[in-house]
Amino acid sequence: MNEFLDFLTQNEIDGAGVIFLMIFSLGIAFFQTVIFSGLFNLKFPDWLFFIVSPLFVGISFLIHKSYPFAVILFLFASVFLFAIIGMIYSGIRSSKQEKEEREKFNTKHNIQKTPLDKKLLGFLVGACIIGAFFYLAQSGNLKLLFLIIPGFIIISNIFFPSKKSKFMRLQSILPTSKIASAAMGQVEVVGDLEEIEPIISPYFSKPCIGYYYKIEKESKPDDDGRTTYSTIFTECKTGRFKIKDETGSVIVDGEGLEYYFDRIDNQQGGKTRHTETYLKTNDYMLLIGYASSDNGDVFIKKGDSDSVFGIALPRSISFRNKYKPLLDSLLTTLFFITLILIYIILN
Repeated sequence: MNEFLDFLTQNEIDGAGVIFLMIFSLGIAFFQTVIFSGLFNLKFPDWLFFIVSPLFVGISFLIHKSYPFAVILFLFASVFLFAIIGMIYSGIRSSKQEKEEREKFNTKHNIQKTPLDKKLLGFLVGACIIGAFFYLAQSGNLKLLFLIIPGFIIISNIFFPSKKSKFMRLQSILPTSKIASAAMGQVEVVGDLEEIEPIISPYFSKPCIGYYYKIEKESKPDDDGRTTYSTIFTECKTGRFKIKDETGSVIVDGEGLEYYFDRIDNQQGGKTRHTETYLKTNDYMLLIGYASSDNGDVFIKKGDSDSVFGIALPRSISFRNKYKPLLDSLLTTLFFITLILIYIILN
């Protein structure tokens, strides 16, 4: 350490040398200004470091002719030191600001935090998957993942189907009822919608029977320059309305109604994209819900928490019902062919 200090202080410079070092310090001052204003987000006059750094070099020359060289090395090294510290500080500050913005967003839209039990379950499932991967890798049976992963997907789809899967599965076996003769219980009806209690959409302020509102955040462009969006918030709300066919009409309590159709009625892009889909008067829809009676008045609503209560476009359902058996047959054939190939590979 002493040898290094001796090296820094043994080189004396003249007046021309200190002027050169003062000019060189202006380049260092530029990086100092960028670091402290950009990374540390500090407010100060733009000229501050362009005065302080050369002045520091000049004063050190007046103290001793060997000091300016040491000062320049110190200023040069400080750029790298404060750049590293600034990047760490900026990352922590950005993370904190993002967390505060997310909490404000969640409060504004009444988004509940993920329950602790779900977090623990997700952590446990992730740990089991990682543990199984390392165990199979160490035992030399990593190829068994080709059987385990498809089996896991099939079991999860059978025992834990999505709401849309349950809706489509029930629709395929439930007969379409005429509204005037619909029985009590789970029913499927098709008809035109009629507004009773209009509600206002949250972003575009459109009056409608119901809306599906989605907020997406722009992601970084991929290698092809295409911009993608990730969903950060969804909201679905429906008021009371009627659905009618040629035999009559029935009131629908829209609370808890799920939308199973892809249609964009209003959208505004940008860094944050807002999209709204509406249920409107005269929309021709297929509805599955629970029919019940209250003082002789029949209405359709959501049943228990696990029951299906959704709405879709009849033409898309007809298209799906027409080609779904062919697709199922194709996928089943491909699945068994894949199992045979995996068996051949494993043996």
